Amino acid sequence: MIPFEVGGDYYDVIKLDEEEVGFCIADVSGKGISAALLMSNFQATFRALFTKNVPLKFLIERLNERVLSNAKGEKFITFFIGRYNNKTRELEYINAGHNPPLLYLIQSEQLTFLRSGCVGLGMLDDIPYVVKGTLQITEPVKILCYTDGLVELLEGDNVNVGTKFLEESVCNLKSIDENIKI
Repeated sequence: MIPFEVGGDYYDVIKLDEEEVGFCIADVSGKGISAALLMSNFQATFRALFTKNVPLKFLIERLNERVLSNAKGEKFITFFIGRYNNKTRELEYINAGHNPPLLYLIQSEQLTFLRSGCVGLGMLDDIPYVVKGTLQITEPVKILCYTDGLVELLEGDNVNVGTKFLEESVCNLKSIDENIKI
């Protein structure tokens, strides 16, 4: 797929140590150079702050301050951050106004939306509450993190298939690549 506009989508996977990995996805409101520059600054700040010992709530609060400072109320960022510990098999996450990732438990065939969190970053001076989600992963899973761009692309011509298609795709035995042929 060839992009037609510069935008502000971002994803990352960071190995924190031998037991933990962090992953995120984010999207700036709007498009163009200003969105891309804001996301570039956000990515640098995120990379500098996110370490094994940093609590996710603290990270969200610092990132909110940075987005407010840089965007001056003109833009905001939706953001999902997850940290998985392979030894304890615990996933902790915060969803800051982003499209909720889909987590599919393969053996028990259960689909979960990762919604726990707070408002988007840069929307408010102080985030009134932050809810951290925690899950014990006791079986193989598939997880799909995405931005609104994928849903909009799949919905094309006002046919509302975007999120429904993603749910069906993540719940079958095919890979995500096999399901999404655009």
